Amino acid sequence: MDPKLPSSEILKKYLANQCNEQERTMVDAWYQNLNRKTVETFSASDEEALYHRVRSQIYESENEPEKPAIRLGKFWFYAAAAVVILSLGSLYFLSYKPQHTVADKVIADSTMITFRNAQKKIVRYVLPDKSIVWLQPYATVSHPANFAVKTNREINFRGEGFFDVTRDAKHPFIIHCGNLKTRVLGTSFNVKANENESTYKVSVVTGSVAVSTPSSENKTETVILKPKEQAVFEKATNSMTINVLKNTEENHENWQSVSLIFNETPMSEVASRLQQTFRIKIEFANPDIKKCRLKVDFNNQRLPEILEMIETLLGTTYEINGEKVTLKGEGCKN
Repeated sequence: MDPKLPSSEILKKYLANQCNEQERTMVDAWYQNLNRKTVETFSASDEEALYHRVRSQIYESENEPEKPAIRLGKFWFYAAAAVVILSLGSLYFLSYKPQHTVADKVIADSTMITFRNAQKKIVRYVLPDKSIVWLQPYATVSHPANFAVKTNREINFRGEGFFDVTRDAKHPFIIHCGNLKTRVLGTSFNVKANENESTYKVSVVTGSVAVSTPSSENKTETVILKPKEQAVFEKATNSMTINVLKNTEENHENWQSVSLIFNETPMSEVASRLQQTFRIKIEFANPDIKKCRLKVDFNNQRLPEILEMIETLLGTTYEINGEKVTLKGEGCKN
């Protein structure tokens, strides 16, 4: 007999790690029946695929409409103070709800998992070794369901994403983007490998990265990148050049961390500040969002984390298209 379909309440408790043993067993059994033909015990390495399956099921069960924007009253001022103390990564994991469609796409079998971000926003994805990648819209990552303990951690990647890799000196982390191979032990860096563009780019934030490309006579060219360095790979010629990223206070890339303080600041001013800080343009689908006020401190946060926090505090949503961000929601009347 097929395992019982868990209710949306139980699934929410599962995501929040508040299930009792019976409820957790029910969710694990449900997931195993969807993805396996064996009675193999659910393992920790399946956590991410299960998370996206659970998130999709909650949406299908409840089919909630888009939540309205909430004006920042005193309650939200206290909520902001409490929430900022938390890890923004954990906040995203526990508070995210799909809006109109379940756009994330997970394809899993016994050996490989492929995840494609089909949303028009930046999505946080956790790999089996707890490394994190922030996926830009339409980026795709493929990886083993488990990283074997005696081999390298190897994945395939297309699109653009920011990687924060868990350090493991015995098991290097390797990203394959066509003919470009990026090898790290534990560091943070951005990869831009769009198939419709003539170049791939790897930009290092912390640590060091080894970037390899095929060269003439079946040899491989390898360069070591340090923080604030960028490798640009020309796909047509298999050639690579190194750039030094300028260290300026303005015009950060969206994967670079910044610290910003807003104290009951109108969203019109918040948007202007974010535009000055990052290489983006912010538009409002509803002009009333400009009237909302924001009270929050961002301490060494990247653009996707900042946008997720704004969503949580204001009840808005956002879409990103290249360098343009559009904020949507009911806004604030006064």
